[in-house]
Amino acid sequence: MEIEVELSPVVPTPSLLELARLVDDPRVSRLGISDVALLRDCFQIQSLCAAATSHVLIGSLVTSPYLRHPVAMAAALGTLNEISNGRAFLGIGVGAGLSRLGIDQSRPVRRLEEFLNVVKRLLSGERLTHEGSHYVTRGAALSPEITGSIPVVVGTRSRLVCKLAGRVADAVVVGARELSPSTLAQYREWVEDGARTAGRDPKEVEIAPRVTVCMSEDGDHARRSVVLYAAHYLVIGGIEQSKLPEEKFRRISDLVSQASGWYFEPGVSYPAELDDVVDAEIVDRFAIAGTPSECLQKLRSLREMGYGSVSMNIAAVRRPGHSMYDGLRETLDGLSSVLDQVHAI
Repeated sequence: MEIEVELSPVVPTPSLLELARLVDDPRVSRLGISDVALLRDCFQIQSLCAAATSHVLIGSLVTSPYLRHPVAMAAALGTLNEISNGRAFLGIGVGAGLSRLGIDQSRPVRRLEEFLNVVKRLLSGERLTHEGSHYVTRGAALSPEITGSIPVVVGTRSRLVCKLAGRVADAVVVGARELSPSTLAQYREWVEDGARTAGRDPKEVEIAPRVTVCMSEDGDHARRSVVLYAAHYLVIGGIEQSKLPEEKFRRISDLVSQASGWYFEPGVSYPAELDDVVDAEIVDRFAIAGTPSECLQKLRSLREMGYGSVSMNIAAVRRPGHSMYDGLRETLDGLSSVLDQVHAI
């Protein structure tokens, strides 16, 4: 199984570089840095990670066409590829949570397609004049030293973006909120349909379910560490999809609304009652959490669904008095202990 690891920039940059060095293993294909507005800048961190590593491809998971102009993106990618000796990739989607920044995300698929077209043509060495619906370039060209082919990885939950990815991307990270066979099969069908529309062999497009992973020798503690994450996506899915009694769903929804911040942030807090009402069965629907051997079994189930790749968003094991770095390191150490088995799946 091909392995991608995603790290969120929620710890000091020197600590994140230490985690990147742990990920830099020939058995890991890609290292993605989360691009989250108002957190540490993912592109600066990617450059530092490139200098600190030797094996993994490095990119964003995922950036957005609304935050950067495609000319600036092409130059940034070419620079990252130079720094990393050819290990850059572009991880991109339409973005989430941008309305809080006053950004209008209308016509997202067309914007993303135009954005990728401009980036690819510039990286190919073309001097580009482009009058599009969203972007304009007049005789733009990159320095020849930073041109070259760079893989495109599209991250999405959208049917239309999945189809676009099938047409133009090298890989697709499908952000399945719930790890069910039917949900994952639907994503694959959309991607493969897009590939066939473009005359591509669907096998040319890597499809990787994005899963949140938390590992500890104390499996129950690992599951408790992602309770807020699981509850958040349970609530987003709505009461019918939750398959819970209405009273329990409403209670979980109310408790989630009392959380102090994003579920991956260091200082996030939420009512202790949530740990009681969100049981292991709910967590297992939305995350891969537990002991390394328990997580290995869940990863094997993805392979049985027909997936040869997985994108792991690393979650910290949360312990009183321990830092986020300690918690992220605990999960990565757990992954390291079963990495041979995961890679061999």
